[in-house]
Amino acid sequence: MDMYSAVKIAAVGTASAVGALIGGPVVLGVVGFTKAGVAAGSIAAALQTPATAAGSVFALCQSAGVVGLAASTKAGICATAGAVGAGISAILK
Repeated sequence: MDMYSAVKIAAVGTASAVGALIGGPVVLGVVGFTKAGVAAGSIAAALQTPATAAGSVFALCQSAGVVGLAASTKAGICATAGAVGAGISAILK
């Protein structure tokens, strides 16, 4: 692998990680998981049911919308997005 390819793969991986870190909270807000709860008329409101279980994806998204993402969650999101971005970049080089 030449130096240009390695730098490109690293740059795409880094950009993917940063994009996911910044984009995660934005996406949660856009679909309706806000600090004040589920926004009326939102996608989140359409998915909410009276039987929403604790620990479900919906409940975790709502928790993240209210209090933000935990540092460990942010680290996991960044690591996963970075690895996926770098992997795709390496395949498409």
